[in-house]
Amino acid sequence: MYLRVMEATYVPRHRVDIKFNDGTRRVVDFGPFLKQARNPMFTKYRSTRAFKSFHIQDGDLMWGDFEMIFPIMDLYHGNILKGEATTPAHFVLSDAVSSAKIVSAKKPKAVATVSYRKTKVLTRRAK
Repeated sequence: MYLRVMEATYVPRHRVDIKFNDGTRRVVDFGPFLKQARNPMFTKYRSTRAFKSFHIQDGDLMWGDFEMIFPIMDLYHGNILKGEATTPAHFVLSDAVSSAKIVSAKKPKAVATVSYRKTKVLTRRAK
């Protein structure tokens, strides 16, 4: 099965609520991309009216006649800016929260701390 965009709805401030064929839903923020864009083909979509003109064609979200289109996996992961790690500011998961996932305030679960510090690898030089 190929990943496809099934529905897309405008959300204020250059964001789009996207529903994929696997049931995943993301709100992708295109604002940072449009803000740093220099090409007039993209900068014209800074206008709210022009931005709202997106449509779905063959499972892809696009503006104009293929003027602005993004790889489906970038939309799915919410990282449309190349070289940028996915951050919560660029997408929002809208999965339903089941009652089994809710933790009561009386018995909080322990949370493990994860460190992402870079470590230096030491190697010995051959003489």
